[in-house]
Amino acid sequence: MSEAIRHPFASPPAEGEVVEMQDGILWLRLPLPMALDHVNIYALDDGAGWTIIDTGVASRRSKAIWERVLAGPLQGRPVTRVILTHHHPDHVGLAGWFQARGAELLATRTSWLFARMLTLDVQDRPTEAALTYYRRAGLSEGDLAQRATERPFNFADVVEPMPPGFTRLVEGGHVTMAGRDWTVRFGHGHAPDHATFWSGDGIVL
Repeated sequence: MSEAIRHPFASPPAEGEVVEMQDGILWLRLPLPMALDHVNIYALDDGAGWTIIDTGVASRRSKAIWERVLAGPLQGRPVTRVILTHHHPDHVGLAGWFQARGAELLATRTSWLFARMLTLDVQDRPTEAALTYYRRAGLSEGDLAQRATERPFNFADVVEPMPPGFTRLVEGGHVTMAGRDWTVRFGHGHAPDHATFWSGDGIVL
């Protein structure tokens, strides 16, 4: 017998607002230009500043929302650390933007390498390898010919240049955030070396 998923909060945070999940742990959402229309972000209160987990994509709208959140719910205190869970663009898009404002970047080596590599791989037209893949996947010759003339999506379209340096997260390591000690655990399903954070009082991020 299956049960419906029970969410601990009746409603998600509205754009530019936050929900306090636990003392010093805030949840916010940033919009995405796709069917999955949002990404969840967490801000942890470290006293003089904030640690944020993931960033959203690089867009004018995302930056405007962050400016409102920083001035409002985050009380004008700076983001001092950015922690990336994995390399997908909705999670790393503004890492460079925050780093340029003085934030330290923490990530797994795999996540940083993937994101750094993908931001540097900018193509004006699909590569031959991509066109071969489309053909083998069954794309019609007409659609293939059209696709060959179009600029493809580039990772860098929605990701600021990745910082050349970072602090490495390791499996079993520890990070202090919001006055709690968190153990770093890696998963390998959604993305390679997907970092999650487990606190001693049972909270998982």
